[in-house]
Amino acid sequence: MEFLAKIAAYIQNLEHKQFKNYLLMSLLGVACAAGGIVYYIQLKNIELINKFKQVQSLTEKAYKIIADNRAMVKDEKRFKEQLDNNKDFTIQSFFEQFCREQSLTPEPNWNPRSEEVNEKFDEITLPATFKGLTSDKLVQVLDALDKKEIVYIKELTLRKEEASKITCDIIIATKKYKSFSE
Repeated sequence: MEFLAKIAAYIQNLEHKQFKNYLLMSLLGVACAAGGIVYYIQLKNIELINKFKQVQSLTEKAYKIIADNRAMVKDEKRFKEQLDNNKDFTIQSFFEQFCREQSLTPEPNWNPRSEEVNEKFDEITLPATFKGLTSDKLVQVLDALDKKEIVYIKELTLRKEEASKITCDIIIATKKYKSFSE
């Protein structure tokens, strides 16, 4: 208390002009301090808003990843059911039967190949070339392939020949469970 009494006595002994100067400097000091505090708070607010936007963006990405994962799990389950229902399915026998049904004659060297997809499945691909197709026949072939869910078109290349004919290089594929002998 004695300290405050000394300050009060000092202020009372000041001349009017000195009192105004000290008061003005004190008010400027308080205003600068208040401005600094407001500026600091504003910087922290902007920083928090940016972090919130970043978290929101990451949350949206996480939701998209979760939705994609659910779709992949659903597709994997559907595909697993198809594989379980068609245990004797081979892409080579399917392709031979498909060519007979569609009255197609593929070029030679259409042997299936196996590639690793992930820890559960291998992908069996079968490249083939068909020459002399019309656009109507090509649409019919692609539609028939699309109806067989266990087989999908991995790659398709079309080249125009003479007289409105088309050469079609196609790679069809299917998946099969990896056989673990442990």
